[in-house]
Amino acid sequence: MRPDLLYDENALLRQLKAGDPAAFTALYRHHSESLYAGILRLVKISQVAEEMVQEIFTRIWHKRHELTIETSFAAYLHKAGQNQVIDFYRKLQRDRRLFNHFKAIATENYSHIEEQLTYSEKIVVLQKALDTLPPQQKKVYQLCKMEGFSYKAAASELGISPFTVKEYLTKARHTLKSYFQSHPDALLVLLLAAMSEAH
Repeated sequence: MRPDLLYDENALLRQLKAGDPAAFTALYRHHSESLYAGILRLVKISQVAEEMVQEIFTRIWHKRHELTIETSFAAYLHKAGQNQVIDFYRKLQRDRRLFNHFKAIATENYSHIEEQLTYSEKIVVLQKALDTLPPQQKKVYQLCKMEGFSYKAAASELGISPFTVKEYLTKARHTLKSYFQSHPDALLVLLLAAMSEAH
């Protein structure tokens, strides 16, 4: 019989709240690897990700009697992981070495973030970043990246050439990447949003 067929999460959560160490161990073994992978994607430091996972599960054990799972344990851990990452990057603003590390992550992941996000959500931080663009670049970016226009369709809409559309979009993306590198809190929101989309 496959191990997953023996895994009854609701029963394990009830046993955990009753103080059963075996139930805690079973939940840890079932979820810790995916939680670690999700956190590692955002912090890029294996030791930090491992410490975050241990901190989350230690907290769960100590607060097991008051544990409230509204949807699923995986969703609960996902949210706890996001909170740990937020705390990590808040500390980064007081540490130049970590700040430089974060800027490197921003550069590496920006294109991935851009592809993952559902722009129809009208994320406030993205709108603030777009407001830093010149009007034509902003319009081109909105048409091509947020509304799905082709270069040709955007060119027709704006009365400019497809080549100019491509140039504006390239400049806009460069400006936005620089904006988020210098606004770590804003980029963190987008990182977490991308993480949620992938979850």
